[in-house]
Amino acid sequence: MKTRRNFITKLGSLTALFALSSTRIVTGTERTATSFDSEVGNGKFIHVVFFWLVNDHKETTTRFLGELRKFIDNVDLIKTKHIGSPADTNREVIDSTYSYSLILSFDSEKEQELYQEHHLHKAFIENASSLWEKVLVYDSLEI
Repeated sequence: MKTRRNFITKLGSLTALFALSSTRIVTGTERTATSFDSEVGNGKFIHVVFFWLVNDHKETTTRFLGELRKFIDNVDLIKTKHIGSPADTNREVIDSTYSYSLILSFDSEKEQELYQEHHLHKAFIENASSLWEKVLVYDSLEI
């Protein structure tokens, strides 16, 4: 009985070893050429913008938010939208120095490029750029 148990244990270990040796371990940063090629330009595109307003006066924030909503509520290319202000969280890795954030999603990078040239986007920049002192943008493709 003991010999049979040892044999089964060794057989199981060998099977696992062969299975692992033939398995490719993929990290989060690796992508096959096929999956990468099929996703570029076709994945969901996320556009994140942080605004630091010149001041926090009620007139400034009201005008900024009005211009922002007038713009994003009327651009059909935008699939989802979120306007936010810093959460009351306090951890070393959090930057809460910004005034407002804007998170938009698009079906593709191409749609985001069209959005960049949209007349309402350009009008927002022209009408509201005097209200902010700094803007940071982070764009990403869904993987």
